[in-house]
Amino acid sequence: MSEEIYYQEITNFEEYDQLEEIQQDAWKMPDRELVPKRLIYATLKSGGVVIGAYKGDKIIGYVWGWVGYKEPYGFFIYSHHNAVRNEYQNEGIGLRLKLEQRMWAIEKDYECINWTFDPLQSKNCYLNLHKLGVVCNTYYINYWGEMKDDLNIGMETDRLYCNWFLNSKHTKEYLMKKYTDFSKILQDEKNLILTTSNQDEFLNIKDINLKKSDHILAMEIPGNFINMSHKNKKNATIWRINTRNAFISYFKKGY
Repeated sequence: MSEEIYYQEITNFEEYDQLEEIQQDAWKMPDRELVPKRLIYATLKSGGVVIGAYKGDKIIGYVWGWVGYKEPYGFFIYSHHNAVRNEYQNEGIGLRLKLEQRMWAIEKDYECINWTFDPLQSKNCYLNLHKLGVVCNTYYINYWGEMKDDLNIGMETDRLYCNWFLNSKHTKEYLMKKYTDFSKILQDEKNLILTTSNQDEFLNIKDINLKKSDHILAMEIPGNFINMSHKNKKNATIWRINTRNAFISYFKKGY
């Protein structure tokens, strides 16, 4: 019988070596890019949150954040890591870790958790926007500078800055899977910012429209951007630049 996965705060410093191991395993993070265990532990001891997914005595994933203050949000939790060992990915553990973090924050009377994510990594977009119900209206160009891990190497690290309003109607509806049906919008070309085509194994951008004004717009992204960035950097760069221009343009218009 396999051991059940359980979730709890990681309070024992002796277990923090595993968090460095998980960074290396999940993201192929080189030593120079690792967030050291002592820094993570220091944020825990100063009011932050570090929650682990355990299988027996082994930590197979963790979520980590600390207290921040920024207008117009006031005090919030900035969630920096949500990492799961490679062999346990795609099993819903990352989602459960975020939900555990949400419960922790609500118990401490926080109303918002913020973090950044790459708008071209489809798994992160699906988790954050569709499953968790975050909202975004801020785009940062090359936010983290040059990174050497497997997910980011060779690409500028553009990021969406997202807000997870923990008790909002929007968040609660998405957590209850009461998603908006966007199928009609996606089927109507007048709503689409990008015109795309498939070539070989990758999606290509044929055209971009920055002058649309419909109430709801849609922007397609590739489902395999990381693979694209490794095998066809030129095409990946075209995607980065064009989607960057689209996000910045439409955020300025109030989307």
